[in-house]
Amino acid sequence: MYYRRPLHNLSGILRPLPTRRFMMMTMGGYWPVIQKLHNGRLGVVTRDSDFHVGERGRLVFVHSPDGGESWSHSIVISQDGSDNRNPAFGVTDKGTLLASFIKQVNYTDGRYDVVKAQPTPLYVSRSEDHGRTWSSELAKVDGRGELIVGSPFGKMITLADGAVMMTYYLRGVVYFITSRDDGRTWDAPTVIADGGYNETALCEVGEGRILAVMRGDEEGALSQTHSNDGGATWTQPERITEPTEHPGDVIKLADGRTLLTYGRRTTPFGILGLASRDDGRTWDTDNRLLLVADAGNDQGYPSNIQRDDGAIVTVYYSDQHIVRRRPRPEVIGIHGAAVIYSPEDLP
Repeated sequence: MYYRRPLHNLSGILRPLPTRRFMMMTMGGYWPVIQKLHNGRLGVVTRDSDFHVGERGRLVFVHSPDGGESWSHSIVISQDGSDNRNPAFGVTDKGTLLASFIKQVNYTDGRYDVVKAQPTPLYVSRSEDHGRTWSSELAKVDGRGELIVGSPFGKMITLADGAVMMTYYLRGVVYFITSRDDGRTWDAPTVIADGGYNETALCEVGEGRILAVMRGDEEGALSQTHSNDGGATWTQPERITEPTEHPGDVIKLADGRTLLTYGRRTTPFGILGLASRDDGRTWDTDNRLLLVADAGNDQGYPSNIQRDDGAIVTVYYSDQHIVRRRPRPEVIGIHGAAVIYSPEDLP
């Protein structure tokens, strides 16, 4: 008698990179978003103080003076809760830091209550002193004081004309909103894609073309769409990764290539990447990058920047990894970390 049981295909080509890795924060680091600040430092907005789902969660800011090797203590952005979470982070052309988030209130006796789960208002915090102090308020959108969302996500991008774009999702639809006054007010939402998508990264790749990489609701694969008219219209989404490979972040490198990173949230767990030489129209899937190979099962959410000296910094979080196995295993619990590598080593 014969039995047949298909398994995950793990034979894809991976291209390891020579990298350096540094601890960003311990006992937290969820869903980090990195940006270059106008004072020359790197800044990350993230979450700490509770588990992946937990009503004590707070939004915090950490910064690095040396390109991602050393990191500060956490500066609290918002802890009025419950559960301040799911940040988006941007830097305006004036140098103002903007952090958007939600306050998850669907808890009963300290436990997340699926029955009570509902969309929530969008909040925006701003800092005009490079992250030392923050003020928070409800997002002002299209003349209203409240915008109901599922969640914002990822890096806000500042366009050539100074406008700031931010994505959010609600019930399988992905939107973007735009601010033209340093993040104080936002235009009415515009749909990017409708059909079961959520966490979406944006990247301006040049000549008015904007690339959006979206996580799918069902299989968790990444799909992409692009706009050639500044976001007014978008192409039909096309899938680019395998199931459970999400969410993504995408940046345009100084040498003209585009870099996509994402988490693989099934075995073998890790942080992967793809490069493109045509602004994301095609990806070099024969040379997938392996940035992190020792992440736990709750991990990923990479976010990337390119430093002025050309080096790339990717931050991510993981619930654990094994530092060494002998003479005895040493395991690090929930943490955020930064991986630093050279674009010259990309395929």
